[in-house]
Amino acid sequence: MFTFYAKSQDFHTYFENKSLRINYVHSGNKEADNIELSFFQQNDIWAGSTVSLLDPNDYGCHKIMVFDSLTNILIYSHTYSCLFGEYRTTEQGKKITKSFKETVLCPFPKNTVRIEFYTRTQKSDFEKKYEIIVNPNLITIVSNTYHCQPFDLYIGGAVHHAYDLVIVPEGYSIKDSAKLRIDMERCKNAIINCSPFKESANIINIRTVIAYSDESGISQETKGKIVNTVLGSSFYSLDLERYLMLDDVWKLHDVCANVPYDNILIMCNTTKYGGGGIYNWYATVSDNTHLNYVCVHELGHAIGGLADEYYTSEVSVQDFYPVGKEPWEPNITSLVHFESKWKFMLDKKTPIPTPSTDENKSKLGVYEGAGYCAKGLYRPYISCTMKDIVYDKFCPVCKSKILEMLQLYAR
Repeated sequence: MFTFYAKSQDFHTYFENKSLRINYVHSGNKEADNIELSFFQQNDIWAGSTVSLLDPNDYGCHKIMVFDSLTNILIYSHTYSCLFGEYRTTEQGKKITKSFKETVLCPFPKNTVRIEFYTRTQKSDFEKKYEIIVNPNLITIVSNTYHCQPFDLYIGGAVHHAYDLVIVPEGYSIKDSAKLRIDMERCKNAIINCSPFKESANIINIRTVIAYSDESGISQETKGKIVNTVLGSSFYSLDLERYLMLDDVWKLHDVCANVPYDNILIMCNTTKYGGGGIYNWYATVSDNTHLNYVCVHELGHAIGGLADEYYTSEVSVQDFYPVGKEPWEPNITSLVHFESKWKFMLDKKTPIPTPSTDENKSKLGVYEGAGYCAKGLYRPYISCTMKDIVYDKFCPVCKSKILEMLQLYAR
């Protein structure tokens, strides 16, 4: 069957200026995964581009494709990753099935559509896992009962012509109201003062929501400590102490629905070092001494689809990058299909691999050690914000990919 593609000017033919929130349960282990629809919700505005309807990058571990049912025209696609995708690469995920609440957004269809869900296999191909038929006139929309005050931190452009980021406060009680506002500003400044966000400020919007938790702090700051917060964020996610994530993505999107958003950064009220970031999913940061670095590093994952370039720190995932396959992340390579990465950016005299010497410390190359592996994976620069704890030092490859994503949403 041939697939036809919608043209960019067709947004208003197929969609309302609203968002359809698809809430589902994603379960499984290393060998298999299953998706089961739970319920639909609606956001009052579509924050994404009305021009860039089809995702040009096959990044991420998952993808949705939205087809007009009558004509079979592909009218929207979106790639993303999720915490479940990381769980299934852990020791526990090899044998224990676990369920995760997940949410994905698309523009609200005017007519009946078919939505297909795909998961990336170990062979790096996308495999269809599930499909639903959505008739917007027949589906039940569950109301969002969570309301909180929205607040603009930085507005660079119109909603449909900018990348809209929402910063969500987590673990701030009402007594922390002054600190909440200060920390939201700190996050905003960390982003806007870092390249390439700094040069793209006219196509970035940053907002927050004033959401208070019942208690101050974050769960598992010390092992066994439970704190009653809005989102239920916690350290020791996937059994890694510094990995600060959350499971209830449905609640997260309820909170975020009070503002237009393309992506989410969660600012956690704890001085304990930690954070996390998942492509087109969400990122977290804590109020630690490296806040500026962690903030932009995790957004490198969440916005740019960038991989970690370090290879000596403790991680919980195993065999995250199958041998003999090219990783989908744009800033690391196995050299299997290096021509699809930054090869075109190299000086023709640059050796591949490139020696990690002092004379090459500011030279774009192909340096061994990346993606949690000391051997077999390569990165573009000796030092970069995606490798070392250093703020505002994204390499040329990482900068170009973040900028590419920001511009995609600003068309």
